[in-house]
Amino acid sequence: MSYIIAIHIPIIGLALLPAFFTSLPLLLMPLHIVFLELIIDPVCSIAFESEQEEKGIMNRPPRNPNRQFFSGKRMLFSATEGFLVLVMVLGIYFLSIHEGHTEGEVRAIAFSSLIVANIFLILTNLSKTRSFVAVFTEKNTAVLVILLVAILMLLLIISLPTLQQIFSFQFPGYQHFFSSLTGAAAILILLETIKYFKTKQIRNNI
Repeated sequence: MSYIIAIHIPIIGLALLPAFFTSLPLLLMPLHIVFLELIIDPVCSIAFESEQEEKGIMNRPPRNPNRQFFSGKRMLFSATEGFLVLVMVLGIYFLSIHEGHTEGEVRAIAFSSLIVANIFLILTNLSKTRSFVAVFTEKNTAVLVILLVAILMLLLIISLPTLQQIFSFQFPGYQHFFSSLTGAAAILILLETIKYFKTKQIRNNI
């Protein structure tokens, strides 16, 4: 649930952006949103369900039956994750415009930033206590397959002329996607750091 809230905030924000700033290039079109949902839906229905239970879960005290399943605090943190992604993608979007890229190039760079950030968001949300590295060491095959397919499809739609035309992209050169990786990695490191200290606090309270 946390991931669903987090990822849809930047999607909504980026889709509505041209409605408020009509001079800006249109970023997300229906086909782009369909592409995103083709990643989001399998992740929610298969990948998260394949993830093993948290370590030490049987050592925790019972959950208070009066406590809300999805608290306001948790919703706020999920929304914060989404806003971080939105701000990062917008930053790269405006930077690309400032650098003089064409509309198709700007769209390709910003969309790639959103996909990469989405992948990192999935990795950090798979577990509330374990590092995203555990996804690789514990071999959650479903997650790895979905993410590898997503990366492959992204490379194809930004590289192949036919798919570029369908998605209204223009290829700006691979070097321009470094900012996408850097921005998404910064969010991943921040969220993983917060997770580490929250997990440490929980363990100290047990």
